[in-house]
Amino acid sequence: MTMEPKISKKGPCVMEMQPGKYFWSSCGHSAIQPFCDGVHNKL
Repeated sequence: MTMEPKISKKGPCVMEMQPGKYFWSSCGHSAIQPFCDGVHNKL
């Protein structure tokens, strides 16, 4: 079974964040896009 990646937004994403606390999702499968939830480890 293959999962199609989800595009959270096409365009800039501006947010105020704390350094070192968040990880950007580049696989497209995260449930909390645009952030990584580690689901890529289970694919």
